[in-house]
Amino acid sequence: MAEQPKSPTPLSVGLEWASRISTIGLEFVLPMVLGYGVDSWLRTTPVGTIAGAVLGFALGMWQTIRMTSKLAGPPRRTTDQDAGEPRGRSGAAGPL
Repeated sequence: MAEQPKSPTPLSVGLEWASRISTIGLEFVLPMVLGYGVDSWLRTTPVGTIAGAVLGFALGMWQTIRMTSKLAGPPRRTTDQDAGEPRGRSGAAGPL
């Protein structure tokens, strides 16, 4: 007999979301902070900060897109033919 998977507790769901949000926040901010540190160490103008901001934005957006595509799951077919109903104008009266 196969065991049924247990549903996650609210605490574990909350911790998972906190982890996701923290990860995205750090990916946006940390490269910019590191770029600022490099600028301070090398005494350069905001080249490192700007490069870090661009890198952080790219990483944060990539992580956000990756996370949302996992949440969406596999694409579903939503055509009328899947539901067994005729598609288009077939003479059947629909809801008015």
